[in-house]
Amino acid sequence: MKKILYTMLVALATTLSFTSCEDVPAPYDIPNGGNTGGGTTVDTEGDGTEAKPFSAADIKSGKAKGNDVYVKGYIVGFVPDKDISEAKFTADGCEATSNVLIAASADETSVDNVVPVQLPFGDVRTAINLKDNPNNLKQEVILGGNIENYFGKPGVKSVVWAKIGDKEVGKKPGTEVVIAGDPKGTGTKEDPFNIAAANKYIKDGGAADAEVYVKGKVSELKMYKEQYHSIDYYISEDGTTNNQFYVYGGLGLGGKDFTKLEDLKVGDEVIICGKLKNYNGTYEFDVKNYIYSLNGKTEGGSTPDTPDTPSTPELAAGLKLDTTNGLVTFVNDGVAEGETVTFEVKDIKGIEDPEQKGVQVTEATLSDGTKLTFSADEGEKSKPTYYGKYGSIRIYKNCSINIAGKSKIAKVVFTCDGKTYVGNNTATLAFEGNNITYKNVYTAAQGGGVQFRFKTIAITYAK
Repeated sequence: MKKILYTMLVALATTLSFTSCEDVPAPYDIPNGGNTGGGTTVDTEGDGTEAKPFSAADIKSGKAKGNDVYVKGYIVGFVPDKDISEAKFTADGCEATSNVLIAASADETSVDNVVPVQLPFGDVRTAINLKDNPNNLKQEVILGGNIENYFGKPGVKSVVWAKIGDKEVGKKPGTEVVIAGDPKGTGTKEDPFNIAAANKYIKDGGAADAEVYVKGKVSELKMYKEQYHSIDYYISEDGTTNNQFYVYGGLGLGGKDFTKLEDLKVGDEVIICGKLKNYNGTYEFDVKNYIYSLNGKTEGGSTPDTPDTPSTPELAAGLKLDTTNGLVTFVNDGVAEGETVTFEVKDIKGIEDPEQKGVQVTEATLSDGTKLTFSADEGEKSKPTYYGKYGSIRIYKNCSINIAGKSKIAKVVFTCDGKTYVGNNTATLAFEGNNITYKNVYTAAQGGGVQFRFKTIAITYAK
């Protein structure tokens, strides 16, 4: 008996030793490399590129994922309210402009097989929604956007581009905005941005909560929104549809309500005050903007035939603003100049912006011991902020910087991040002992004035 058991154990060990050395196939197929540990591959009809968009079936399955991708399907209906179970597979009676449903088949009528698509305000919504475009029903559409849950199921949101038939609207995902023309103006009502400067302001990360002024000519009227008494429209440099800038939810002269679309006319020259933003790749005025000047007329009166040149406030003693070279200089009058030390903002210890989104700054100590302190008036939303992407600090309206020198300071020269970002002419400057206090004063009821953005600080201490 013992011999038999021994013989069986030897046979078993021999079998196991051979098995462990063999190339044994996996018990199931593993795509792309088998069981090598390189991850899994998702089987989809498309890959999300423009050449091979994800299909509606890819989205429905939950296998397709990603942002800035392309999706293809047929428009089959819409959701009239908040519950996708109430979906309508028709264009008749459609009042919803914020969404459509797409599917793999033009004749799809099952909620289980559709992909909801959120249509953002702007050209994409205007061109795709079924209320205004009932003939889009059963038409194939290609969309550029993000795959996200919508109405509680896999959908497409943040759509920035669409193609239906031969018509394309919006900007393709990942398209960088090209600044056309020469940026001019500082964004004040006396010196408003032109279209190029407005685009540059947004592209450069200008404060989203600061009001600025932009001048242009009405180039295209989109719609009147009766609920908000506002108009969506475009402006451009010359009134043509070239290089247009979108004005979303615009109000009338002085912030008054519009009553109809005809209250504005193509060719009207406007100066608009409001907040600028990047909305899913579209540079535009945010809601609640208003017309400050319409064909030279402002609220409360009209501009004379020969407009008066706005008076330039007298600069604070010791303050010099150079918009040609982008320099701001503090001069402590009567103090002899000695050693000069230059500091790059990006190299100042303790000032960091690892996510490149901008971080508020309150204080920093330079390598030689001089201390910088930043603050803002109570009620001001925009605080002094460091932007690592540009290596600069931004001093917004009614924000201050105090310089506590290691010793008395004779002069400070700031090199600005842009020729025009030198702060307001109404800024204040005070010298007291080893301390210098600058405040970017702006007292107008509306607008954000001129930002003070600096990249380097050159401090000349007293001799």
